[in-house]
Amino acid sequence: MAISPLSLIRGIKYTSIDFGHSSIKYLNTRVKNNKFKLLASGRREIPTGTINDGKVVDTHLLTKIIEDIFNEKNMEPGVLMLTPASGQEFVRNIKMPKMPREELKEALIWEVQDFLDLEAEKIALDYIISNEKEDQYELLVTGISKDVLNGYLEIFETNMLKVKVFNLEDMALISLLSKKKKLENPSLILDVGASSSKILIAAKNKLFLSREVDTSGNNFSSLFLNEENNQEEAEIEKKKFKFFPDQAGEENLNLMLSDINTAETLQKKVKDLADEIIFEVNRSLEYYNERNSENTVDDIYLTGGGLLLNGLVDYFKEEIDNEIFVIDPLKEFQIKEKTNQINNHYLATAAGTIMSEVMHNES
Repeated sequence: MAISPLSLIRGIKYTSIDFGHSSIKYLNTRVKNNKFKLLASGRREIPTGTINDGKVVDTHLLTKIIEDIFNEKNMEPGVLMLTPASGQEFVRNIKMPKMPREELKEALIWEVQDFLDLEAEKIALDYIISNEKEDQYELLVTGISKDVLNGYLEIFETNMLKVKVFNLEDMALISLLSKKKKLENPSLILDVGASSSKILIAAKNKLFLSREVDTSGNNFSSLFLNEENNQEEAEIEKKKFKFFPDQAGEENLNLMLSDINTAETLQKKVKDLADEIIFEVNRSLEYYNERNSENTVDDIYLTGGGLLLNGLVDYFKEEIDNEIFVIDPLKEFQIKEKTNQINNHYLATAAGTIMSEVMHNES
C-alpha cells in the first residue's frame, strides 16, 4: 500500500469491521510510529438469520447498518478491513515442496480445493510462510469462497466504500496476541461468542487447532428468558446476574425441567453451561498435548462478549489448571477519557485485524 507524505505526518487511519452472527463490531483508529489512537468503536446487534453460517443473507439490512455506522460516527474509513462471520473459512497448516513464489499460490489453490469443495477459480486464498526448509515450505493457509467474500464486499460497495483488507477471525486473534509477544509458545485462545465459542491453539504464525463449540453467550441468555420478558430484557437480567457456583443447588429433575427458576436452579443451569465449555477446553488441551508432549500449552487467553456474565472468568480460573489471562485488546490504544466505548471483550477480532495489517506494513 502506498503511503502518502500526509499520512507519514498524521499517521494512517484504519477501520476494522468484525461481522458476527448476532452483531457487528467496529474499530476506527489512527496509527503513527506504532502508537494506536482510538477514534471510535461500537457494536450493532443484527437479527438472527441476517448472516447464516458465515454467509450474508440480508444484504439490504447490512448495507443500511454499515451506512448508519459510518454516518453516526462520522468515520473516515482510511484502510478499510473486514472480518466475516465464522462458518465458511479455511485455515490450515500445509507443507509444500519448494517452488518459485509465483507458482506457490496456484499450487496451494489446488491443494485446498478438496477441503472447500469448490472449483479452483472460486477460491480466494492467502498464506504465510511460517518456516522455510531446504526443500519444503511450512505454510499457514487461509481461504474462503469468492462468492461468500463478494456477499460482504457488496455491502460496502453499495455504500461507496472500498474494502482493502479481508481477514479471518483466527488470524486476527493470533495477530493480536503475537503483537503483544504472547504467543512465543503454544497457547490456547477461548473466544466465548454469542452464537458459538471458538477454541484455538496457536503460536506465532502457527495454528495447531481451531474448532467451534455450540455453548455460547446465547445459551446463558436463554436461561433468563420467560413468558414475561423478551430477548433484550433477558440480556439485561443476565448482566445483573452474579454467578456463584457454590450456590448451585442439587439437581432436582422436576425443577430443572420446569420453567420455574429458583436461585439454586438458575445457578445450577449456569454452572452446567460453564462446565460444558470447560470440558471442551480440557478436551482440546488433551488432544494437543498428547501429540506435542515436548511443547505443551501453558497459558490460556480469554475473550468474547460471553465473558460479561459476572463470575464466569473466576470460575474458569478455579476449574482449569492452566494459567488464565483475559485479553485486553485495547491495552495499547490511546483513549480519550470522554470517548464512548463498548466493552473491550467484543473488540479482540477487530483490534487483531488492525494489528495484523500494521505488522504487515512494518515487515
